[in-house]
Amino acid sequence: MSKFNTRKTGFDSGIIAGKLTDTAGKYSDDELLRRVALANMLFESDYYQPADEIMKQIEDLCYKVEGEKIIELALECRFEQKLRHTPLWLLILANEIHDVSVKDALAKIANRPDMTIDVLQMLKVRNGSYKMSKSIKKGLAKAFDNYDEYQIAKYRKSNMDVSLVDVVNLVHPKPTTKNELALKGLVEDTLQPANTWETALSQGADKKETFERMIAEKSLGSLAILRNLRNMTEAGLSRNDIRTAISQVGSYWLTPLNFLAAQRNAPDYTAAIDEAMKNCFVQEKITGTTILAIDVSGSMGRITSSNSKFSRMDLAFAMAAAGSYIFEDLILVFTAGSDAERKGKHMIWNGSKGLGLFTNYSKIAMEMGGGGIFTYQLCEWLKENGYAKDAERLVVISDSQDIDAHYGLVRKPDTSPYKTSYIIDISTHTHGIKTGNWTAEINGWSDKVFHYIKALEN
Repeated sequence: MSKFNTRKTGFDSGIIAGKLTDTAGKYSDDELLRRVALANMLFESDYYQPADEIMKQIEDLCYKVEGEKIIELALECRFEQKLRHTPLWLLILANEIHDVSVKDALAKIANRPDMTIDVLQMLKVRNGSYKMSKSIKKGLAKAFDNYDEYQIAKYRKSNMDVSLVDVVNLVHPKPTTKNELALKGLVEDTLQPANTWETALSQGADKKETFERMIAEKSLGSLAILRNLRNMTEAGLSRNDIRTAISQVGSYWLTPLNFLAAQRNAPDYTAAIDEAMKNCFVQEKITGTTILAIDVSGSMGRITSSNSKFSRMDLAFAMAAAGSYIFEDLILVFTAGSDAERKGKHMIWNGSKGLGLFTNYSKIAMEMGGGGIFTYQLCEWLKENGYAKDAERLVVISDSQDIDAHYGLVRKPDTSPYKTSYIIDISTHTHGIKTGNWTAEINGWSDKVFHYIKALEN
């Protein structure tokens, strides 16, 4: 075989997470853009890369990807990964770089009034002014078709540098039946405040009475409930009222991390929060036996971004908690090992599921050794111990620190025993391991990655 025509290995140059090697998966420009867009929080640095470097990578890749594909990715970012800022930034870049119309996509993605304010602020950051193309202007105007009086009142933000009335004065949305009076009141400054707990408290209402009233009315939003459990306790609400509030939680826009944050703020309500989480995600049941392997290596303990309080380990455990309700029959595995010995270590977990996993968080990570993940050795261990033979699928949640692929090794994990296999990469680095022998290699960290698996298999 000619040394100038070597066998393909599935790896190519490109620094991966941790910068331990220059061996990374071969990605197309489309795939690279999806990876960096879905796995990063816009304008925020992460453990491996500063924010300006991430932003430059997104922009450079947008020059290499078709405008329509960027729009498709923006829609995925918003409605599958539940990101707020990244999809708006992608639309701005698609419109500017490729001169494609983003009117319809922007109107759909900006499904909260404050997202129109976000667009203006992004334009100011990028161009130094609020000047916008006709496409963006029409998209922002059309977005107002989605909003009713409550939403417009809630997100008016009159005490901010840019408020909703500024957007209205710039884009002149056409009034609809459901927003005509609200838009008139907004422009004339006669719009009554929305029925939110913040509004009530700002007007001098008693905190305890306000929360009790809104719980009785069922007018507190799901995210507001999860974020205010400590406030409710400090205000003197009864445990019964607080449990009632938690039972009202249910929203498409919630992620596993929202429930983890609530549990950390109110650990004495873990059981109720866990039940709400179960009710929120159980409708996406995935049948059959699933092996879900969670990477608990040292790099997973790093925070996801400069403004986050959560580590990638938190993300993985939160997804495992949701997965324990989504997968019909779950075999939960924790895996890490020793980098120095190039040896993986793996453990079947038969303890608590759901948010109860976090009770054993530190113990599990410490017992596994703290090294990187070893996917080749993991798959061999699952076969040797008989777990692979009855499982329909293998799902691995990791952050690209695959030691079996480092240091010139090209050992690929054997996924052949499974009908389908997936590696969910929650790292925030541009490149990652891509061996090509998984059914799908998925980037992101919302529960929607499980929905994707279900949809793909159906």
